[in-house]
Amino acid sequence: MSSGAVYVYGITAAADAASMSHTGVEGSPVRAIEEGDLAALVSDVAGGALAAAREVRAHWRVLEAASAQATILPVRFGTVMDDDAAVREQLLTSNAQRLEALLKELTGRVQVGVKGTYQQDELLRGVVAASPTVAALRKKIDGLPEQATYYERIRLGELVAAEVERRRDEDGARARARLEPLAVATRPEGVGTPDAAFNLAFLVERERLDEFTAAVNDVIAQLGDHIDVRYVGPLAPYSFADMELAAEAV
Repeated sequence: MSSGAVYVYGITAAADAASMSHTGVEGSPVRAIEEGDLAALVSDVAGGALAAAREVRAHWRVLEAASAQATILPVRFGTVMDDDAAVREQLLTSNAQRLEALLKELTGRVQVGVKGTYQQDELLRGVVAASPTVAALRKKIDGLPEQATYYERIRLGELVAAEVERRRDEDGARARARLEPLAVATRPEGVGTPDAAFNLAFLVERERLDEFTAAVNDVIAQLGDHIDVRYVGPLAPYSFADMELAAEAV
């Protein structure tokens, strides 16, 4: 037990917390603070500002390792509470009903991410091949001074962007059609960059992970000629643990 500041990683069932042994932010050992059937995974911190890049990695490592053993409800990075008593009273006790319901809903389930990134050269070739208008306008301005073709280039950019968005919708739908039947739920994440094809989070029964992985390999075989597909997981259910906890304002 600590009387000083504690960093909070996530919530799990008290019965699952005892077997966990990890190293967290600032190199401190992770321990469990229990209250009833719930436990918070925490470590002691000095209370000062955290070195973000290094400690974000530590935060993720703890949650990744813990989620391999049990169902974890992640708490946002940077959540520091005054002491063990504050964790019990302000986090576990005040949110007990919501936390217990979420743990029950997510037990035996993990998050996996499937992200597709276009191969730029293949993407452009596909856009030109699919749109005679783009091909014709590109040919028209090719080799001409930028100043003399200013408005045509703006129009070309708009046409290419529209075609990329169409392809993004189409490729994302193909990935979802193969993977969604094997998932409990799906959440589209922000694509983030212009070359992103799709960024999908799936909630999957842990016992179906091998089947889901095989389906991802099918997607790679189907789309791999123009999209690099990255598969990440299993993870704690970041996108599916919709927690609005009182402690997050502390």
